[in-house]
Amino acid sequence: MEIKHTSGRFYAKTEHGEAELLYSKIDSKTISVYHTFTPQEDRGQGVAELLATAVFEFAKEKGLKVKPDCPYIPQFLEKHKEWRKYSTD
Repeated sequence: MEIKHTSGRFYAKTEHGEAELLYSKIDSKTISVYHTFTPQEDRGQGVAELLATAVFEFAKEKGLKVKPDCPYIPQFLEKHKEWRKYSTD
């Protein structure tokens, strides 16, 4: 699955629509992930995990921290502890 990135948004087209992760820049060192959506039919298939991984890779590359303002991100971090160093929590 191809993850695409535009300013403030990571997204992927699925068989059932479009999954997305939205973020905004808080300051020069922090971005806030405030929304993650996966079409109902695609949930549980790892799509949100791919989007979250993409945002953390982006943060790592840019020297940023991720503020998890979306309920999915803390769940992701529980499963993927290696990304915690790039989180504000």
